[in-house]
Amino acid sequence: MTNDWPLYNQAAASIPFTLKGYKGSVAVYYGVNDDPAKVGFDALPGLNFDIALSRGYPVIHARIEQYAGSGYRMLCGWIQIITSVYRDSHDDQIAQTHTFVSTDVAPAFSELDMPFANFGYLPQLFDAPCYNLGPYAALTWTADTFLTTIPLRSKNEPIERLLGFRWGYTENNLPDQTPVLLPLEVTAADVWNNHLPHLRMEYSGWKFKAA
Repeated sequence: MTNDWPLYNQAAASIPFTLKGYKGSVAVYYGVNDDPAKVGFDALPGLNFDIALSRGYPVIHARIEQYAGSGYRMLCGWIQIITSVYRDSHDDQIAQTHTFVSTDVAPAFSELDMPFANFGYLPQLFDAPCYNLGPYAALTWTADTFLTTIPLRSKNEPIERLLGFRWGYTENNLPDQTPVLLPLEVTAADVWNNHLPHLRMEYSGWKFKAA
């Protein structure tokens, strides 16, 4: 696989995992969006903002670059939980915070009762969030991203965490504000476990196994 996008020159992290008894690793590429068209915003229909406003926000691409398993052993998925913490003022004396937690799925699939951002045979994950501030004064946007198993024959098969990492950004409505990327962190099993109440409530027809 080749790609001339500069973001791919060097992975920010390489994270090991084991799936169906076979070892593998995920390379995570993480950086600043400096070319909205190359990121692909011009391919998204119905956007209600100028894609140039996405410049400076984060872009992430995770892909399985090594895995020894074959056939059905290659099936897995990505689940991403977004925590958005909004502040309604820059004045610490009066500011209130509002926290929202959501599972990141494509809008067209939001009513399908499916928790996966992506799934398939050695699937990749790509995301480029931007311009989520809305009417608030400031936002801390954090993504907890997990590579997981997927049920093969029944929803009674539990979804299990294989690895996890955290990333995101902050933004505010001050003049000439520039988004600030949060550091990429490889996360431990407790981060997945902490999100299980949300997943089990939102997707009660699926089984989620504690790590």
